[in-house]
Amino acid sequence: MAAPVGLDRDAVVDAAVAVLEEQGRVDAVTLRPVAERLGVRVQSLYAHVDGVPGLRRALALRGLDALAATLTEAAIGRAGADAVGAIVRAYLAFATEHPGLWDATLEPPADDPELAAAMAAVTRPLDLVLASAGFDETDATHWYRIVFSTIHGFSVLRRDGMLTLDADPDDTVERIVAMFSRELSPRAGRRSPRR
Repeated sequence: MAAPVGLDRDAVVDAAVAVLEEQGRVDAVTLRPVAERLGVRVQSLYAHVDGVPGLRRALALRGLDALAATLTEAAIGRAGADAVGAIVRAYLAFATEHPGLWDATLEPPADDPELAAAMAAVTRPLDLVLASAGFDETDATHWYRIVFSTIHGFSVLRRDGMLTLDADPDDTVERIVAMFSRELSPRAGRRSPRR
């Protein structure tokens, strides 16, 4: 079936992003609301995406590209603890301000080289800072997981209204940033392991 004139893959992904922003979760994005937003039949979308899995993959790529650009911009011109703090703040802001796109980035790459490359672009800014701080590849991997897990957990808890104690969550963000800035400073990266 021929695609409607003027409809292309970018327009389909743009419409899917709009649905995602309304719904807040990638599992809520299906072909029907995207087709309705575009004013086309569901079948017309198949010329541009491979069903729901293809649509969600496209959302993952869009989210990863946006996140990589955000983190790279945050890191430019910074080094050491300043770079760590800027990257962590940017990560938290992205996850909080774009919960749907954040959710979309959580697509396992499996054997998809395009997804793997997009994920590598996301990790590159912090990887470079950790390498310049003297962390070896194994330690950098562990720290990246710790940073990612903290950001994901905090942002999901905040999004879902689970941070109900009196302390201001923004103050918690500042403590998270301070902790990572301290622990991932150049001095920390060259610290000798304890025996």
